[in-house]
Amino acid sequence: MPIPSELRYTPRNIHGIVVYQTAKEDRKLSAMEYTSVGVFVVGLCLGLVYLRRWGVAYAMSAEEDEYAENEP
Repeated sequence: MPIPSELRYTPRNIHGIVVYQTAKEDRKLSAMEYTSVGVFVVGLCLGLVYLRRWGVAYAMSAEEDEYAENEP
């Protein structure tokens, strides 16, 4: 239930349980959620860039090795 004396009007559903929080608490928790998603996306992009560069370098070295084996 909302608690007007503590200004807890904003509902938030957490794993099926509704808690009421202040507007300041809601903004802080929402900012943390968005920041964590942003950090995840940046990490994913950096990981993909790293794997792409590593994969290209690995493929190039594999081709060089393959050509070296076929030479007399």
